[in-house]
Amino acid sequence: MGYEINWQTFPNAPVLRHPLYEKYRLKTLASIDAGAVKADLNGVMMDNDSAPVVAYLSWLLRCKALAA
Repeated sequence: MGYEINWQTFPNAPVLRHPLYEKYRLKTLASIDAGAVKADLNGVMMDNDSAPVVAYLSWLLRCKALAA
């Protein structure tokens, strides 16, 4: 388990091909709308397979809050 603000993955992890990861991966933190991330997070099925993308979206929100 890492520190609260950290998110990490490994090369070729399935999350790197997830549509929600793809949606945000080339955007700057400043250009990401926290409301859109929250809406996407609310639409994720909460099962074991979605844990990596939930962690990624949560990390985006923590980073947005840190930079605010």
